[in-house]
Amino acid sequence: MSADLSCPVCGTELDLAVLFCHEHDQRALARLADVSIPLGARVLQYIALFCPPKQRLTAAKKIKLILQLLPDLERQAITHKGRDWAVPLPAWAQAIDQMLAARDSGRLELPMKGHGYLYAVLASMADKHEAQAEQQREQDHRVRPQRDTVQVRGQSLDISTAFDVAVGGKDPALADIEKRERAAAPIPSDIRARMEEIKKGKQ
Repeated sequence: MSADLSCPVCGTELDLAVLFCHEHDQRALARLADVSIPLGARVLQYIALFCPPKQRLTAAKKIKLILQLLPDLERQAITHKGRDWAVPLPAWAQAIDQMLAARDSGRLELPMKGHGYLYAVLASMADKHEAQAEQQREQDHRVRPQRDTVQVRGQSLDISTAFDVAVGGKDPALADIEKRERAAAPIPSDIRARMEEIKKGKQ
């Protein structure tokens, strides 16, 4: 075998055919880098959790594990227990950090057998985020300013409409109807013209 490349540091020779044989692996790593280089470094640390004691993961095994994660990393979502969860990249980083911390404290059973633990952590984080967002929406709804109303001749009207009634002498019921009409979608011109004709016929 003739060497086409050599390492400028150690002089190790490498045939170009070897590079082409590993093109599949290189594409996987390129995709991971495209997702996020800092997150990619965390993913590689996560992959190390699959390594049996006193052994090394083969390159093929590492690439296989990375390829299993890549589609969900790229779409920033996972499917867990029959449901899709939105998982932005910072959530992936946080979940992996939690697992690495659990490893360091001896709370994680190693080696990992699959991605179920990671996905359970991600789904739990997404569920908490949804619950907090829903709680915030409910709170916003409760504190949203409500238009004050007053009673005018037995009719509940907002203050601006009540002022029109008091100053302009409008009938409260008519004022309320006009208010609703202003809030409703505009009436087509042909229908409005027909309504005017009907009104004139009754006068």
